[in-house]
Amino acid sequence: MKKKVGIITTGQSPRNEYRSFHRNALAALGLEVDVFERACLDGLSREEIRAHEIKPEDGLGIGCYVHNDTPADRRMGSGWEEIFVDQAWYIERAQAAISAHEADGMDIILMCCAEMYPPNSFRCSVPLLLPYQLMFDVVRRQAEAKGRFKLALLLPTAWHIGQDRATWESQPWMKDVEASFGIGIADGQAVEQLKAGAPYDLALIWGYGDGLAPHDPDDLLESISKGLQCPVITPNVLNVFNARTLLSPAWPERIHVER
Repeated sequence: MKKKVGIITTGQSPRNEYRSFHRNALAALGLEVDVFERACLDGLSREEIRAHEIKPEDGLGIGCYVHNDTPADRRMGSGWEEIFVDQAWYIERAQAAISAHEADGMDIILMCCAEMYPPNSFRCSVPLLLPYQLMFDVVRRQAEAKGRFKLALLLPTAWHIGQDRATWESQPWMKDVEASFGIGIADGQAVEQLKAGAPYDLALIWGYGDGLAPHDPDDLLESISKGLQCPVITPNVLNVFNARTLLSPAWPERIHVER
């Protein structure tokens, strides 16, 4: 029987690129799964959502794609609009999505959002992956090993650059990290801002799904790696790799051994 993987998207559904990416990426790692999406803002009208929209100066926010009749979004196309909503309200909606996935018998749940949440924001009886924790862990381990670590952080928009800086600077191991921020992933602006400082030890995409959206460049991650002269890690890839290790059956490692 296929494993059941629940994904939680921040805005409204369907996010076909997310469902297909997680299903096909796990298949490439040797595991056939069924992927089920729950979107935190499904079931709400645009007016109901608008009551919870937030500006940077008003507090912590979460980026979301919702349905609207605004001009076509540059990444998602027609019928979509990117907005930011109050984090505390979003966390309530996300916990409801987690609980619904649990009730539907998911074997693992993946949060499709790179933002940091307050401690103990969520409760879940099955493995729950929060990408910010996985990204922090990659940087922390490398900083501890190298003693000094040069990191490029690429942000989708300038909307909450202050929030993003505070997120990373809040971690004690960041004292050993030389972090540079670039804004604008899909349009290449972040690379233009950062490339003078290349090479970096690592580049992180601080936005879930950049490179997956219908109108993102096909070679986006390759071009970032070339421009910054370093490996590039996305939160969605970290989710998939960690999900594979937490699901059974185990990866059949012996097939890779030369006899």
